[in-house]
Formats: sequence, structure tokens, C-alpha cells
Amino acid sequence: MTLRSAAATNAADPTASFADAMSTLASGVTLVTCRLDGRPWGMTVTAFASVSAHPPTVLVSLRSDSPGARAIAVTGAFGVSILSRDQTEIAEYGAAPGAPKFLEALVEPRDRVSVSPAIAGALAHLDCDVVRTLEEADHTVFFGRVRAAHRRWGGAPLIYHARGYRSFLASKPTERNLRWVLS
Repeated sequence: MTLRSAAATNAADPTASFADAMSTLASGVTLVTCRLDGRPWGMTVTAFASVSAHPPTVLVSLRSDSPGARAIAVTGAFGVSILSRDQTEIAEYGAAPGAPKFLEALVEPRDRVSVSPAIAGALAHLDCDVVRTLEEADHTVFFGRVRAAHRRWGGAPLIYHARGYRSFLASKPTERNLRWVLS
């Protein structure tokens, strides 16, 4: 199907064509974490981005009516754990619609530094304070100032593309593969 015929097929439903178009964008998979009634809670999110390095700021977009969005609005803090390629089950757990997403069994037990729950085995974790919110359509965008960042060395990221979880092998750039990327 060509781009033009796909557009004609979905012309009656712009939501479907938007979802189809967005499924072509590969995104890193994160678990946005917070405390809900004092317990660690998290939801899988691909709508995450770095905003600025000075000062370190990120954004996440969550359904406004989700328990996590309400908890973040009340506490003014959230965390972002960047998942590794071997954490597909955790991503699926955090993405289950309507299911409770308490994380006691998934958080790093030895982590005494993070204020927000950090997922054990994640590639990285960011602790954030909400500095601004923006309501748009049925979502709230939370801008977070990163108060602490922790990285685990090694491993490859979990990626979401074409409505499925994917990964790639992490490797150091060589002259051969660097030339291929740059050409």
C-alpha cells in the first residue's frame, strides 16, 4: 500500500491514520514511576523526551485521568526508568490497561538515593521534580527538573516500534559500521 492509498483508506478516521503514522516512530521504552498511597507505582510510557541539559529537564505525557498522573500532580515528583531490552515483561506490566501497577517486586531494593521508585536492572533512572504542567486534549505533559540521574553501564535499550517491543544489540562504533551510519 502506498502512502497515498493508506491516507485515502484512513481519511474517514483521522485517529486511526494518526495511530498508524505514529507506529512508524521507534521510541525508547520507559517506566514513569511515582508513589501512590505510599506505594511504588509505574506506567509504561514512550512519550518521554529530554527538554534541556542546562538545567537538566525532561518531559513525560500521561493520560490526565490515570492514577499515575493524579499522583504526580499531587506529589510534584516522578521518576523515569529507561528499560533495557530484557525488560519486556516489565513494560507489558506497566502498559496493561486498567490494571493496578504497583511495583514492589520490581524496584531496586538497595537504592537509597532515588526519591522516586527505581526499576531494578533498568539502564538508567532519573529523579524529577515537576516544574510545569501543560494540559492538552486528554493528556497532561509534566516537565520535570532532574534532581538526580543514575546510569547502569552495559546493556541495550528496549524499543517500541510498529506496535511491538524490539531491541538491537549494543556495540561500540567501529570504522566499518560508523561509515555505514554516516553515509
